[in-house]
Amino acid sequence: MKKWRFAFFVLLAFNALALVGLLLYVTTPPQDHTSYQAVKNTPAAGNTVVVNTTKSDFEGIANTYIQDAMKDQPIPLSLSVTDDVSISTELTIFSVTLPILMKFEPLVQEDGNLLLEQKSVEVGMLDIPPESALKLLRDSVELPEFMEVMPADEEVLLKLTEIPLDDGISVRAASFNLQEDDIRLLVTIEP
Repeated sequence: MKKWRFAFFVLLAFNALALVGLLLYVTTPPQDHTSYQAVKNTPAAGNTVVVNTTKSDFEGIANTYIQDAMKDQPIPLSLSVTDDVSISTELTIFSVTLPILMKFEPLVQEDGNLLLEQKSVEVGMLDIPPESALKLLRDSVELPEFMEVMPADEEVLLKLTEIPLDDGISVRAASFNLQEDDIRLLVTIEP
């Protein structure tokens, strides 16, 4: 009976140390932080058309490009657009899968990119600060190059202008009104 208790306490102590180590890792501030600054919007050469789309259409298009860019990644990542923009994924720690849901407020930048300011975060039943959740996402998942996670600012930048499209085609956001379900994208086709 005493051996069983000893083994139980050793296992409990190991789990406590692992949890403390994980919390220290997650809450350590990033060392390579760079702040994003939008550049002035210069008109693209070529012919530009304004494309009006809905939240569900934008969600489908975004997830197509995200899944294509992450096809070799074992961790699923998806974007949803409702009353806000949400990024969901999951992370496995000590054989336990934790669902992660981050909600953002979208802001169109002058250069046509979409800056997502974090509103809330849910990591299973854990209470983790938003900065730590974004750091965990950035360090755990190899994100597409057009998604930049900035934990210290609690932001994610969707670089619409850097999404790999066919030669001569580029996309910029013009407006992103979720309440009216009115998203406008500028699609430029260069000669």
